[in-house]
Amino acid sequence: MSASPYRPVVLSILRAHGAKSVLDAPCGQGWLAQAVQAGRIRIDTLDGVEMYDFPEDPSLPYRKVDAYDLDKPLPDPDQPYDAVVCAEAIHLVTNPGVVLESFKRALRPGGIVVITTPNTWYMRSRLQFLLRGFHSGFRPGIGKQPGKDYITYFPWTYPQLHLLLTHYGYTGVTLHEVDERKPKRWVEHALALPSKLYYGRCRRRAATPEETEYWATAGRAQSLHGRWLVVSARKPG
Repeated sequence: MSASPYRPVVLSILRAHGAKSVLDAPCGQGWLAQAVQAGRIRIDTLDGVEMYDFPEDPSLPYRKVDAYDLDKPLPDPDQPYDAVVCAEAIHLVTNPGVVLESFKRALRPGGIVVITTPNTWYMRSRLQFLLRGFHSGFRPGIGKQPGKDYITYFPWTYPQLHLLLTHYGYTGVTLHEVDERKPKRWVEHALALPSKLYYGRCRRRAATPEETEYWATAGRAQSLHGRWLVVSARKPG
């Protein structure tokens, strides 16, 4: 299994959408451009935004890479994109609403945003929060410097991402499957039973198909046991 099993999922979403112009924000070490370079996906126009120093590599097929603080609104693009990819970053910003609003403006009508982030809803993370007050992978930022150190601000779950995306007007919020063992430990099955029963009851009482789908997704193994979240949503149009 890949060290970053969410990456093939992101590529499959972009292929299914037929995305030919993509904003990679933030682009990190340029894994998406490397996938284009290796022929794993075809993207005609790939632009990048990086919050910190980007290791410039002229061989990577970015049209341009701009350094920009994603906690501030992005400038409107010259041409809207088919897709925006935000991989492993929404938990590193202090203004996620600003980020989603910027992405929405950057998309064409019907364009998609693809977000990946650690899932803090799986059972071991919940247990760690109960015992320590911090989710798995999320520790105090005391002594760390913004822009220099790795600081995690917000732990995300599927319901939280769904809430924020719908608040900013996105539609078709979808949780995608990641190829990983779910759950990793048998005890997580037992710990998840109360949650499964609750989500099942909410699904049966749902008043609309949208509510039914929401509770069914919240009760899926990827939501309850997965270590990653890969969520896509559309800009209406």
